[in-house]
Amino acid sequence: MSLPILSYATARTDPSAFIQPLQHALLTTGFFYLSDIDTVLPEWKSAWDDAFSASAAFFAQPVEVKQEIGMIESRHFRGYSAYGVEVTQGKRDLREQIDFGPEMGDAAQARANDDPLELSLYGPNQYPASTPALEPSIRRWRDLSDTIARHLVSLLAQSLTPHPERIVDIFLPSSAADYPAYSRMKVVQYPPIKPGEEGAGVGSHKDGGGITLLAQDQTGGLQVQTWEGEWIGVGPVPYALVINVGQVIERMSSGLYAATTHRVLATTGPSPRLSIPFFYSPKLTSTLHPLSRTEIHPSLLALAAQTEGKEKVSDVKKGDLHEEVFGRAAWRGITRSHVDVWERWYGRERDPVGGPERV
Repeated sequence: MSLPILSYATARTDPSAFIQPLQHALLTTGFFYLSDIDTVLPEWKSAWDDAFSASAAFFAQPVEVKQEIGMIESRHFRGYSAYGVEVTQGKRDLREQIDFGPEMGDAAQARANDDPLELSLYGPNQYPASTPALEPSIRRWRDLSDTIARHLVSLLAQSLTPHPERIVDIFLPSSAADYPAYSRMKVVQYPPIKPGEEGAGVGSHKDGGGITLLAQDQTGGLQVQTWEGEWIGVGPVPYALVINVGQVIERMSSGLYAATTHRVLATTGPSPRLSIPFFYSPKLTSTLHPLSRTEIHPSLLALAAQTEGKEKVSDVKKGDLHEEVFGRAAWRGITRSHVDVWERWYGRERDPVGGPERV
């Protein structure tokens, strides 16, 4: 089994021709490649090369230099996490990374006392003075990724319902004073593991946001779990993105477009693996009311009925990050992954919701 390849050129020039294979991909695998991006965005390949080059330059530095933008210094969960610090499914990931989010001022200082704690996730990014090329390359990459993601979500919504605004509007600010989409991104390096070291680059998980756009180098290691439980490799395709839906779309579609479980194997070759995932997600304040079956295209329900009744196998528990308000799911997800940051800035006395997962 291999993932379908969809053309971004078709998405822009003939949306109706794009929607049918999109429906098929999301009903059968939840993952697909997006190719032909440079035919729509001519700067795509140079932006890709610049982002990967600057990221590699950052990670090549000593850890004490990278720690100058350590996430532990950010109450907004932005910045660098060293190898083995982030946790997925209770196990430490064999990778290092920088987390970025929508660029805002120090929102935590402006929060009212009765605001939900998750609004602290809005705030400023940290960029390294040691790698001056990283900030402009990441800002450029983020802008291009946001453009692609907005268009894909619009087409996804049209493929799902005659009322696409039900999906699209949870991502868009309703006014200039409203919060923006909470779209995070990372630059991630998976160093080769040491002899005798065990674990995964990142363990089995489902993404918690709307849709994910993943750029990866030529190293390989990403695997997707089919709905029969088999793990298949997602090989790199030059300058193509790997797209998957997260648990927000799973919830909004009443499970029709399910979030697919995936993982990254530990890097065993001589060179590290580099990837740049962009997680297009709703506003933290958005309420996620699932579509009823009467709001979904009858033709899509008919397609889905062909596989209805078959249990989708996953190593992740069902409804892992399903919440009525997206910010609560985002807060639970990031605070359990970065317990050290949560403990420094929040902790159990202040926050009964976040932190390490409780059984």
